[in-house]
Amino acid sequence: MSECITVNMSNKELLKKVVIELVDEEAIPIVMYLRGKTKISEFIIAEELELEIHKTRFLLYKLLEHNIVSFIRKKDKIKGWYICYWDLNEHMLDHLEKKIDKDKIEKLKLRLKREEDNQFYLCRNACTRVDFDQAMEFSFKCPECGELMNLQDNSRTIEFLRERIKDLKDEGSSS
Repeated sequence: MSECITVNMSNKELLKKVVIELVDEEAIPIVMYLRGKTKISEFIIAEELELEIHKTRFLLYKLLEHNIVSFIRKKDKIKGWYICYWDLNEHMLDHLEKKIDKDKIEKLKLRLKREEDNQFYLCRNACTRVDFDQAMEFSFKCPECGELMNLQDNSRTIEFLRERIKDLKDEGSSS
């Protein structure tokens, strides 16, 4: 019995994590409302959550962009308007979490390559950090404060990026 509750709680936390990462924290009430329900009108969602319909639609479409929700459109026989009925795609959570982690790893790898392939310069006030070519354009003077720019030792940054990539890969392989 407690296993079932644990699974649901972790699924709920995963849902929150994915929504915050891909959309915005503002969308959490909508996805939590949709959990366990099917084909819910956007008007009902807005009313139940006390949101403006425009804000509700905006968040639903942001969720739709990432396949977190889906909808069907039906024509209202009385008014002749189209109404969207929304469902939560909870089965997509694992895939979306893996995609988020993969994207993070790719961005970190690009940053790591940039850090390894370039020399960076910084003034003592740390106003701005530029690569060698930019530093030459500025005659090694900070464009913000005019101080002399010195070569920055970025070995700690490189090490941090390598560790972060390794951690994300380890997290991905354990799940």
